[in-house]
Amino acid sequence: MSVKIRGLSKGRKFIHNAVRKSSISTMKENVKDLNRVASETAPYDEGDLEVSGSHSVVAKGAEIIGTVGFEVYNKDFNYAIWTHEEDYNLGKGSQAKGGGSGMSGKSYAVGNKYLTRPLEGEAPYYRDMIEKNIKEALK
Repeated sequence: MSVKIRGLSKGRKFIHNAVRKSSISTMKENVKDLNRVASETAPYDEGDLEVSGSHSVVAKGAEIIGTVGFEVYNKDFNYAIWTHEEDYNLGKGSQAKGGGSGMSGKSYAVGNKYLTRPLEGEAPYYRDMIEKNIKEALK
């Protein structure tokens, strides 16, 4: 007895395309949210750091890479890195700022590690969103 299965290749392509499209779309939502939360969590002096955030998503083969970054230079001094990495006292503008809140509902106080803290706090939620949206795309 022999069995022939037809359409398997077509089904595989559908699954691949649905997973890829959903993953890219959700990753774009996630990096946009992370950029927003990090901006809200960044210290405030003149506002340059808040508005310097950028985000992108690049799909290369099986990889989908989301990037969020901040850049503020004063001559050769990278203010964005310094405020992210160093310990310092918050100025009046930063103290008056409310901080950030992610899609997960977690809140992040203004201060250093303004990108790392939200990324680590929101990562489980972002992964869950990717999984949920992939499942939805495959229904």
